[in-house]
Amino acid sequence: MIVRRALGLVALAVLAGCGESTPRVDPALVDALAELHLADARAALDTVDARRPALADSLRRVALAAHGLDSAALAARLDQLAADPDVARATYDSVDAWLVRERQGPPPDSGATFFQP
Repeated sequence: MIVRRALGLVALAVLAGCGESTPRVDPALVDALAELHLADARAALDTVDARRPALADSLRRVALAAHGLDSAALAARLDQLAADPDVARATYDSVDAWLVRERQGPPPDSGATFFQP
């Protein structure tokens, strides 16, 4: 009786855990989306208004090519995300975290010491 009850509790725990799994996020897509965001931001900061669209297009093509994508492949990947809102949300949360890490820069080297001679 105790064994049967324990097995039942284990089965319930496993089934409950299955429904709450973290969506599978593609890290390569996260990198590509974050770099596209940075490309657009860089172009938007250009001081020559007339140059911004061409710069944005160029930077986006470079970012996509670095990840083996083109605009059609990116559109297909975004369509896949649109079909699964949980994965889309987790992907964009990952992009946000990537951008925050980028803004903060690398962590300081805890072993480094700096001297002023």
